[in-house]
Amino acid sequence: MGKIFVKTSLYFLALLVALLVFGCKNIFAPTLGDLAGGNSIYRMDLESPQDVLHNFRYAYIYRDSLMYAMLLDSEFVFVYYQPSDESGTGHYDSWMRDTELKTTGRLLRAFSYVDLLWQTTLDSSYYEIEEDEIIREENAWFETANYADISKSYQLTLGDYYTIIGDAEFRFRKGVDEKWRILRWEDKYNSY
Repeated sequence: MGKIFVKTSLYFLALLVALLVFGCKNIFAPTLGDLAGGNSIYRMDLESPQDVLHNFRYAYIYRDSLMYAMLLDSEFVFVYYQPSDESGTGHYDSWMRDTELKTTGRLLRAFSYVDLLWQTTLDSSYYEIEEDEIIREENAWFETANYADISKSYQLTLGDYYTIIGDAEFRFRKGVDEKWRILRWEDKYNSY
């Protein structure tokens, strides 16, 4: 009886170890780092606003709310236009980072298919700002920039029936860790 108990316990222990080792890997999660051919899905260094927009797109496509959270500055603000209210006129409204993460998480979970295409860059400005004073401003990227404003047109497809076309105005800030993040996003959708 004792040998059967020990043998069963060993099988159980081996099964438990196997579950712990292999059960924590999400085989459906997008791969970080190098893929075949040396390409990468995510750009982890976030050395420019373009890296942030690249990761933003793939966070939406892969419905990866954790990656999306890493792209938002701690002082992030989302601004949008509410087309109509009780008075018959629209108004601007906004929310902060916590609400954005909850809202985007719900959006990404609600659809089995999400696609985001960045289309045209409508405008861009890069700044070097020290103590609220603009030291340098350029229309193109330069190495010492620590703020950027970029406007892009986009097409967001949600599931089989919803397509949103619009423009997004982003303000980016380079953090003390030298990574760029989105400080402000103003969404201007055009149609469904």
